[in-house]
Amino acid sequence: MGSQLKRLTMYSKVKNLFVKGLSISQISRTTKLDRKTVRKYLHMNEQDFQDHLSSMASRHHKLEDYEEFIRHRIEQCPDCSAAQVEDWLKEQYPAMDPISSRTVYAFVQKVRQTHHLPKPGKTWRQYHPVEQLPYGKQAQVDFGETWMQTIEGKRVKVYFMVTILSRSRQKAVQFSLQPVTTCFAIAAHEQAFKAFQGIPETVVYDQDSVLVKQENHGAILYTDAFKQYLLHRKFTPHVCRKADPESKGKIEAGVKYVKYNFLRSRRFSSLEVLQQEAVDWLQRTANAKEHATTRLVPYAEWLIEQPYLKPCLPLPSSAPVVAGHPYHVRRDNTVSYRGCLYSLPLGTYQGPNTTVQLEVDDRQLLLSDASGSLLARHELSYRKGVTQVNNHHRRDISQSVMQLQEALIGKFSDQAQARLFINSIYQRYPRYSRDQYQHLLHTCSSESQSLRDRTLSYCVSHHLFSCSEFRDVLLNYSKAEEQTRDNAIRAFRPVMPQGDLEQVLQLKPETSSISSYQAYFGGPQ
Repeated sequence: MGSQLKRLTMYSKVKNLFVKGLSISQISRTTKLDRKTVRKYLHMNEQDFQDHLSSMASRHHKLEDYEEFIRHRIEQCPDCSAAQVEDWLKEQYPAMDPISSRTVYAFVQKVRQTHHLPKPGKTWRQYHPVEQLPYGKQAQVDFGETWMQTIEGKRVKVYFMVTILSRSRQKAVQFSLQPVTTCFAIAAHEQAFKAFQGIPETVVYDQDSVLVKQENHGAILYTDAFKQYLLHRKFTPHVCRKADPESKGKIEAGVKYVKYNFLRSRRFSSLEVLQQEAVDWLQRTANAKEHATTRLVPYAEWLIEQPYLKPCLPLPSSAPVVAGHPYHVRRDNTVSYRGCLYSLPLGTYQGPNTTVQLEVDDRQLLLSDASGSLLARHELSYRKGVTQVNNHHRRDISQSVMQLQEALIGKFSDQAQARLFINSIYQRYPRYSRDQYQHLLHTCSSESQSLRDRTLSYCVSHHLFSCSEFRDVLLNYSKAEEQTRDNAIRAFRPVMPQGDLEQVLQLKPETSSISSYQAYFGGPQ
């Protein structure tokens, strides 16, 4: 009955819009009906439309022959979905004509209504209000992530950690461009405690893998770095049960608040700018406006709570170092990060267990060794499948420039002249002197001492101070020497007279009788 009333209403609306002068296309856009349906309604009078409704009411439904089967399965499984019913039909009646999922859904709803088979209601979890915690007692921590648009129109994924004091609702948030790690979590803790000017007694966490390795009926095994951190920061960690976010609703709401009030529609320019914008947002909005639950201003409550927090003293030198996240080095001296490859200097890879420390600073990706020495710096790519290569990393830097200079000077007899040539190359190509020296060593390795000396003398006298010019002169000298040698061989080659040549051609080699071989091998005589 309801569907017939809707059709009658739509029929009247189509007729009225047409009387007002709207075209079929305009009526279609206004009513969201197909153009064919609009045209069909316009060609009907009221009696035709009533006959049409009557025919629809009495028409045979495609699934009426399967109604008993569907009713029986719904009685067996009251909370089954229409998608399950569709699969059961295909399984039980493989020869059934193809039918759309929407048709199955409509018929399942009809069967439920006709035979009074409603879906069981959802079992709601029972809650009770949580008592107000004392000042300085607890903080809650959780992580979030979201996509942002850059100023250039690209997409970048931003990760963050939110910390909230349970009593005052004072908040702190720290951002990162790389997936959350234990090192980032420790650094974010320190920044939050610095912002709160103290440390609460208890901090509540979800069972996140960056902090918790394993949980066995309440026995928590923390990650190594976080366990070390807890030894120096004397607060009590409390880990919630798995899949139970409602047990820390304050921080869950805080993550949504950061994501949808602060980050949504905000343009990303750099990590430092985003962090400063977050600090300003906390001061003017998140911590300055009256909280919807407590009806108190978080900042004013924090001023009361701050003396109850434990002092946040500097970490001792034995505390875990907050550094970059270790990443494995591939055999081709690259690191894979977020779908892109970034090059490292040749020779960084020293076996399957080679790792480097990776940090993201603004839009720069920094790669360092275990001691903290910077190995490579790359522009961070927001597109996947990109290979960032620094051509300097392809060079062999196992030898110092000074060692290369001494090795080259030893290739020549006149070492004073060689030193002048080497120093002139360095003055001409200070940034590429290593490449010049390595190319010179390769060029000199296959030539004689005399050729090297002649080439050096010519280059110095004609002020040719580059490896390519040295190579060209050396090749010319080498070709000239080879040509001279070939001419000398041709000059001393003996020429045989014509008569002697004919006599030589007429000579026949001597042959032996077969009997000699038979006697030697003991055969028949």
